[in-house]
Amino acid sequence: MTQQEPFTHPHLPQPPLRTTLHRMVRRAYGRVRAADLGALRVALGSTGVDNYARTAAPLDYTTTAADDTLEKLIAVFEDKTPYVMQAGARQNQPPNGNGQTVLKTMVDEVVTVHTQVAAGNADGHIIAVFGLPDNTRVPEIRKVFTEAAEGLQRLHDNRLILLDRRGDLAIQGAGATSSPRSMTVPDAFADARTNDRVRTLMHESFHVARAEITDHVYFGVPGFATADWGTMSTNADHYAEVARRHAGLNLPVPAPLAVLGPPAGPALTLPQEAKVRQAVAEAQERLTRGWARSLWVWQNMGYVQRYQNSYVWLGAAPTELLLRQLMLESQQTSMTLHHGTGGRATTRVDVPPVLPSVTAYDLAVMEEVLADLHQLVGWGRGQNTVQVLSAGAALPAAHAAYLWAADVTNAATPMTNLADQLVSQATQSLADPWLPTPAALKTLVDGMRVRYGQL
Repeated sequence: MTQQEPFTHPHLPQPPLRTTLHRMVRRAYGRVRAADLGALRVALGSTGVDNYARTAAPLDYTTTAADDTLEKLIAVFEDKTPYVMQAGARQNQPPNGNGQTVLKTMVDEVVTVHTQVAAGNADGHIIAVFGLPDNTRVPEIRKVFTEAAEGLQRLHDNRLILLDRRGDLAIQGAGATSSPRSMTVPDAFADARTNDRVRTLMHESFHVARAEITDHVYFGVPGFATADWGTMSTNADHYAEVARRHAGLNLPVPAPLAVLGPPAGPALTLPQEAKVRQAVAEAQERLTRGWARSLWVWQNMGYVQRYQNSYVWLGAAPTELLLRQLMLESQQTSMTLHHGTGGRATTRVDVPPVLPSVTAYDLAVMEEVLADLHQLVGWGRGQNTVQVLSAGAALPAAHAAYLWAADVTNAATPMTNLADQLVSQATQSLADPWLPTPAALKTLVDGMRVRYGQL
């Protein structure tokens, strides 16, 4: 499944890598597409190892037979499964025929909206969405709309808006993904124009406009309206919300967050309730950032793989930031990037850094991690209530969000402490996480909190 040591060695790598490899195969077996499952089972049956793919007990790696069994399993997955372990033969492609016409219609619609906003026809929406006290920052926001219109048009004209033939979006837990280089949308995206698909292009166009515009917080999530300028100005959905309002493609306003005070004792004061709401917003922003930045790492790993151990880089120069982020996530998720060459350790400051080696194993590990991180975002968005519990009270069922009254009412307990508790609860909600413990998953989320400039 990979090109380099230790994975091409006749024996599998030593624990913990060989253990995580087996877990990867077991989890992957459960999410094979229905159309591929029959062929996969036939292939597994011919090797006599089908039972190993479904067993809950780990293999005994002290035996040569177990090593051989797992290697056969990996070979089968590599050959038969299109979106586990490798991308497979299906290549993402731009639409053709009628699909190309439908896509152009939607792109033209979005470009027109963005151009109108950039021309000053939606300043009221800009001020309302960004919470601006005046129009001082309006010109810089308009400029982003110009860049988004130009970027979306460029990708369309260069046929770089691609239909997801390989199942990449399922791996990433995303409805669509974009960068200044390309955009990937669902396979059926160009079948017909819908409001949802136009809204998707509106949102994604801002990732195309500027690489630093990411997904900190989405419309409808607590904290969207109260985010600070640094967050709003680099958050795609704030710009997209302006476009949606101008085009009359508004999303439904979600129900407000309910804070349920302790069943016994005095009710929460307004400042205490506000503290809880801020903690929920902070927790969701952290969970979203963890997923979005890990997705950024996964995408860049694929790009780096083209130039392994090379000083050649076709595109923007590989930054110290990119390399540090790759190494950080490699350490946290038990990938192999940080074990080899790469980074700045062995090169002069005036020499471009050596890119780390990225194996198919590393990419597969990140695919597993991304799926879990996306579930954490879903947990955060699904919390419509927060229960504030008195000491000794039973915890709510189904991993619902809660905080302790003693922490909420204590002025010495900062809001960020409450947010940290909610993030921990999110990591405990997964039934079968890829990382071995909720604590390890939280460490990863916390690692993605680090501001890029602080790495």
